[in-house]
Amino acid sequence: MNVNRPLLFCALLYPSLVTADDEFNASAEVELGYGYDSNVTVDDVDVSTNVGDQFLDLRLSGDLSYNTKENAEFSAGITISDKLYNTFDQFDGLLTLASLAASKEIGDWEYSLAVRYVDYQLDGSGLLSLSQVSPTLAWFPSKKSYIRLAYTRTDESYDDNDARDNDRDEIGASLYYFVNGLRQYVVFQAEIADEQAESDIFDNDSWQIRIAYYHRLNLISRDSTIKLAYRYQVRDYDQAINPRIGEFRADKRHRYEIELTIPLNERWSVLSEIIYNDYQSNLESSDYNQHLYQLTIRYRF
Repeated sequence: MNVNRPLLFCALLYPSLVTADDEFNASAEVELGYGYDSNVTVDDVDVSTNVGDQFLDLRLSGDLSYNTKENAEFSAGITISDKLYNTFDQFDGLLTLASLAASKEIGDWEYSLAVRYVDYQLDGSGLLSLSQVSPTLAWFPSKKSYIRLAYTRTDESYDDNDARDNDRDEIGASLYYFVNGLRQYVVFQAEIADEQAESDIFDNDSWQIRIAYYHRLNLISRDSTIKLAYRYQVRDYDQAINPRIGEFRADKRHRYEIELTIPLNERWSVLSEIIYNDYQSNLESSDYNQHLYQLTIRYRF
């Protein structure tokens, strides 16, 4: 898939949206996290060590946006994340994400187009890269609810394993229900996807559901946010028998998350996160449990 056309579309759309009365916004964040991973893994290539390790997680991000008086927005962002393990240096991961998006409100409807590019390196060497295009449609059917529909096309390439190169088509729907505005709300998400790889053993159909609950509460005289989330995913690899197990591969995945964000002042905040993954598969390297604990300090410019 060639992402140049969507990128060109966003670039051509931008001058027609921006005027002298537009509002320009810029922001940046720096995050430094320390955590423990009970099972160091590289899920993209089905590697699981069954051994735990401590890690540092450094993340830099920046965003630019223009909001126009015609209810249109043009934005660009970049995120660089470097995860460094204490012992397992070979699993150190450097991720770079660049994105470009354009959106327009017409009546009660919001139309948008986002283009993303991701480069992921493992231990200083290229592992994979992907390009992604995602048009979306969103609207408020009522004062308490918001619906977002999205189609996403992904082209993923692996540096040292062409057999895993794939194209992925995904359709997703999200429902936001505001119990008490942004102080208390629930997000329901459902997605179905079809992934076609160079080798049939990596072809798969998948679906997943996710529910997340957000609640703002007063801690240390400031509004803190707690998030509780659960995701269930099913993957069926039914195009070719996997030679490592002598049958069709099948995965079922449960993910549980608890996250607490506490602002210290307008710029500084502290995040604590606990994640539990219960991954069930008839492929041994993808059948494991994992606990992740992380404490992060964030500074926002």
